[in-house]
Amino acid sequence: MFSNYGYGVYKKSQVNIGNPYKMKVQPQVSKAPVMTFEEVDEPEENNEDKEFAISQDIIFKAKEEATLMLREAELEAERLLNEAKAEIKRISEETYTQAKEEGYKEGEALAQEQYKGIIAEAEEYREKCKKLYEDTLSTLERDMIELVLDIAAKVVGEEIRNNQEAIIGVIKDTIKSCSNHEKVVLKVSCQDYDFVVENKDRILSLVPDIESLEIKKDSTLDKGACIVDTGFGLVDGSADTRFENIKQAFYDILGENGQDG
Repeated sequence: MFSNYGYGVYKKSQVNIGNPYKMKVQPQVSKAPVMTFEEVDEPEENNEDKEFAISQDIIFKAKEEATLMLREAELEAERLLNEAKAEIKRISEETYTQAKEEGYKEGEALAQEQYKGIIAEAEEYREKCKKLYEDTLSTLERDMIELVLDIAAKVVGEEIRNNQEAIIGVIKDTIKSCSNHEKVVLKVSCQDYDFVVENKDRILSLVPDIESLEIKKDSTLDKGACIVDTGFGLVDGSADTRFENIKQAFYDILGENGQDG
């Protein structure tokens, strides 16, 4: 629960200071912050950079929220630690004065021994805040992968369904990904076949080192998908394959922050 004192942080009134002067530190496990996202508008161009930009924005916002949560917890832990030190000093002085009046020379040492655990517990609480931040961030990164892929699927899916030009970009990228593409057999869906045939010269201009391009229908392919056969193997340009590449890219990004993927 979040309050003016931060996530999982207790007010001074919730700290029991009394004989035997033990502090009850019960940090709560914070839930990952709930993030909302605006509806993605229908893309106007075939631009894979849009998918990457969306994913980067989500990762940035999640990390920003987690960092804010850590900062609030650390500030509260610091306040608690300072209060504990002040309380130790006060009690130590009172105990020493009382002990001195009663003839106990060891009064100050006794007070310090009795209350030094307060500082240790406050410092332990601060370390738990840091650990909570790290665990929360790790959970956010894992959960974000599926969320970002859903967004990418929507962007690419809408592009393929509503923009016939998208298939040209898919074909170009798929052919260029082949190490050898002088002679190409291109398989496309029945829905895309006529449009692709009409734009054959355009495809050849986009990939100029193609010597021959044969276009075939494949009833097993969905709209927007293609398969390229160069004689050295098949390359699948379907949306599922592209999503796998996007997924791997996200794991690579998270790997920079300690994720193994």
